[in-house]
Amino acid sequence: MSDEFDPDENEEFIQAEEEEPAFVLTRIPGVGPKTAEKLVAAGYGDVNKLAAVDAETLAGAVPGLSEAKADVIINEAKSVIEEAAAEAEELTEKGKKAKRKKSAEAEPTKVELPPATELAHEDQVASLQTGYDKEKIEMGIPVGPKWLTKYEKSRVIGARALQISMGAPVLIDMSTAPRGLFALAEAELKSGVLPMTLRRTRPTGEYHDIPLSLLLKSTKLD
Repeated sequence: MSDEFDPDENEEFIQAEEEEPAFVLTRIPGVGPKTAEKLVAAGYGDVNKLAAVDAETLAGAVPGLSEAKADVIINEAKSVIEEAAAEAEELTEKGKKAKRKKSAEAEPTKVELPPATELAHEDQVASLQTGYDKEKIEMGIPVGPKWLTKYEKSRVIGARALQISMGAPVLIDMSTAPRGLFALAEAELKSGVLPMTLRRTRPTGEYHDIPLSLLLKSTKLD
């Protein structure tokens, strides 16, 4: 039997009302459409309820489900809830920091400058492009840093975790892969096998699509 689990401690995990319970359950690793339908029919269509039950009870309620498989599903449901709670907490902290940054600042002192005098000689305008900028352009990265930022890393891991929960095939060896959706997605990112493209947008609305593999060349993920 698995450890006790209190779903009230994970209120951040909220399922979308418009989604069918069976569809939501398929986001749990190891739960396919048929198993999800059986879980819903047995009264375990809610992820929080599924995480709170013990393996013996669940196996007895769902036809054809072994106690070992039930234990795996329960642990994965707990992992999904905990990861969603951690992600929600991280977003809350970011929101608090953003609010602090938006606090009113004192208006700077205005200084009246004398009118500019006519230059005696025309100065040739030098290029402001640095060696770093030239290197980025040669690499094919016209905007932003040449590495993957921590915010882009979070977006990639989150998007990949959702893909895996929806049934996308895993691109690394599962025998050595870590447990949990986000840990698995991060392991795929570090291995450099994700065929993704990042879109970076300028303030003018102009955007550039940059291959993830290109940014990983200059990114330290450890």
